[in-house]
Amino acid sequence: MTDLVVENLTIATRDRVIVEKVSLSVIAGNILAVLGETGSGKSLIGSAIMGLVPSGVSVSGRIIINGRAYDAGDNQALRSLWSTDVFLLPQEPLTALAPLLAAEDQVSEQITAPASLKHAREALSAMHLDPEHHRKRPFELSGGMAQRVMAAIASVTRAGIVVADEPTKGLDADRREVVADVFRTLRGSGRAILLITHDIALVRSLADQIAFLDENKIVETGPAELLLRDARTDYARRYLASDPATWERRPYARSTTPKIVETDHLSIGVGNRVLADDLNFHCHAGHISALMGKSGIGKTTLGKTLLGQATPLGGAIRRSSTAGARGFQKLHQDPTRVFSPWQTLGRSLEDLRGLPDGERVLDEIPGLMQRFGLRRDLLRRRPHQISGGEAQRLALVRILATKPKMLIADEPTSRLDPPVQEQVIRCLREAADEEELAILLITHDHDLATAIADRRMLLVAGSNSPAMLKDITRDNAS
Repeated sequence: MTDLVVENLTIATRDRVIVEKVSLSVIAGNILAVLGETGSGKSLIGSAIMGLVPSGVSVSGRIIINGRAYDAGDNQALRSLWSTDVFLLPQEPLTALAPLLAAEDQVSEQITAPASLKHAREALSAMHLDPEHHRKRPFELSGGMAQRVMAAIASVTRAGIVVADEPTKGLDADRREVVADVFRTLRGSGRAILLITHDIALVRSLADQIAFLDENKIVETGPAELLLRDARTDYARRYLASDPATWERRPYARSTTPKIVETDHLSIGVGNRVLADDLNFHCHAGHISALMGKSGIGKTTLGKTLLGQATPLGGAIRRSSTAGARGFQKLHQDPTRVFSPWQTLGRSLEDLRGLPDGERVLDEIPGLMQRFGLRRDLLRRRPHQISGGEAQRLALVRILATKPKMLIADEPTSRLDPPVQEQVIRCLREAADEEELAILLITHDHDLATAIADRRMLLVAGSNSPAMLKDITRDNAS
């Protein structure tokens, strides 16, 4: 039996169609992944199923749940199915939980049978949440732990359908694998799962079926095994080819260019708490060094320390004498925060005129924009009017115009869709090659690091000791 069917779903505002005549279905014990770029409408499909489409938006079509048909625009009727038939795993699970209630109590509230607390603990353990965390409240949990609590709640409700919206967004590799295990458990219990995502690695490991959404329409759908191997449409092929796991591994080559920064037994931390100790590494001109490690281990703190925004707790940092005052720059995770929200992008760039060599810097902008595929008319817009990929490339243009020697790129593509991520990463590689720019790429994506970086380093924590740095450049080298 097909548990969830979406028929001819159309969602529109007064001036544009957001989703047009979308039809899809998923059966019990299966995962249907919906892949598409930001703005394609994929999250709104999940909102429509849950009856959460905002007011002022018109919705037509049918949602069929367990054989019962509902008008896709009837939010009240669809919301009445929450927890009994349909369960939502949201992008931000911490905000969906009761803030002052312990994890096990949030699960037991959904259980009417005797010994509900015992069953709740069993459900949390089944989702790989250790007993020591069962009594914790949401603010004491990590994002991955909160996701497991939500999944445990889903497993004890009667809901046979789970809608998951970007469940791995912003998670490191270890936490993404935990989330993947959660979905395997839910699928094994017979749930029908609609997985809305742009995480190709997650789709490769989990999906039974895939639907590609482009320009608000389903352009291709079918068995995951078939589409991952031999997609028919140009869009699906381009989307899958933007996965770093499919890129050619960057070959190992010994550094011959000058060192831009070098550390000597560096110790970093927050306050007096040491996060990482005895760090010895260097970054060369024209090379990308990837820094990986679990969330919270100290990657961002190391970047801030190299930039001079945090004070080392010990050891030394030696910077090239050629770097100058603007020699070290940062490419942020959220590029829209770099530009003033109430000014056009062109006006924001005009601020560079105040630099000692401001006229030269501004003269560099047009050529760099052309090189990175950015149209000049973008400068007449404000940050919220352009895509994340355009904003990140323009942020890189702004940095390169000042002629830095080193760039700290802190998760610069983690919020971008794969095709857009590929554009930004290739711009970074070109900047390293053409400008002889040293880049420290902070990332949780091992596939990306393997494909793009000349050197790969991993921060590894001991059981009761600060993190240490391990060079893994030649691990599994071909």
